[in-house]
Amino acid sequence: MYVPKRVAYTVAAVGRPWPTLTAIAIALILVVSAGAADFGLPAPEGPANDRVGFSTSTVWLPAGEGFRYLREARDGGVTWVREDFAWSTIEPSRGQFAWSRTDALMRNTAQLGLRVLAIATYTPGWATGHPESDKYPPSDPADFARFVAAVTGRYGPRGTFWKANPRLAPFPLTAIEIWNEPWLGGFWHGGPDPAGYARLVRAAATAIKARDPGMQVLASGDAYSLGGQSITDWLDPLLRADPDLWRSRLVDAWSVHLYCGAQGPGDTAGPPTGRFDRLLITRSIAQQAEADKPIWVTELGWSTDPARRDSVDEQTQAEYERQALALIATQWSSFVPRSFVYTWAKPSPQDQYNLIRPNGSKRPAWQAIQAAIAAGA
Repeated sequence: MYVPKRVAYTVAAVGRPWPTLTAIAIALILVVSAGAADFGLPAPEGPANDRVGFSTSTVWLPAGEGFRYLREARDGGVTWVREDFAWSTIEPSRGQFAWSRTDALMRNTAQLGLRVLAIATYTPGWATGHPESDKYPPSDPADFARFVAAVTGRYGPRGTFWKANPRLAPFPLTAIEIWNEPWLGGFWHGGPDPAGYARLVRAAATAIKARDPGMQVLASGDAYSLGGQSITDWLDPLLRADPDLWRSRLVDAWSVHLYCGAQGPGDTAGPPTGRFDRLLITRSIAQQAEADKPIWVTELGWSTDPARRDSVDEQTQAEYERQALALIATQWSSFVPRSFVYTWAKPSPQDQYNLIRPNGSKRPAWQAIQAAIAAGA
């Protein structure tokens, strides 16, 4: 569950003093498992729209239940899902791999013709010395590199999973995101560490490209970092930590998360650190560092929790998510090829970002997103 993350994010973004803006930001303001196979559904032919995905959690569900959630998303026009490939679960002991969850996921998505963005993230205790939590970065990036190489070798276009399942039409993994929100202390214990993350990305990307040069590698490109209750620069020190890495072809795209509390995607009031359009700050910083790459919005969404001051009602959530997808598909279409709405998952009372209510009915945002996809978002 990501609810604690959202609380930390919005408290920092709404209730704290804002840091001094960089010259770039100021200038920008000015210019503005086997169960799935039983369904036997053929994968659809190539989708007309390949831009919209959901951040999902079906890898943690029984295969049949996960299939049903994915099928409904696919039938609504979604073509990508973003799912955890948790190192701590897949390799609980060094060299001993447990692939059952991700095998079931890839079988389901192949059946449905869905593309997967794999989040390679979270460390087993043997790789950190911290068995109490998997949110510590690995002591040795080479251990993580071997893990992502194994993921690539199993699920990539020439992967062993497809060879072992000849009756399943291959729908291989084509994109891997390196870690989830390394700029947030809750997911990178010890506090944000741009230099440490750069070392991790270099090791991982090198290993991935050695297995499959065509695999797209995404790195976390959010402009700002959250540590405790403070907001500091993330992307600028990340780029300075290893300039050659970011200018190289080892990294194909930046990943950003666009949450802006109760503000709408077109709202330009208030500090830019908390606005939806801070993606443009990422782009500007990367361009100046000669590290301009496509930007994937791998999470966006609005909470409908009435107990939180930074939430919105359901109709506003629907309108904002429609506006966000329309903005990305029009004004940002030349440099944002893909976006993922958070979240489409088995509902729980704590998850107010979900497009599905706890009683199983759909929030209005689901219909709004379908309409946006149909309109070309």
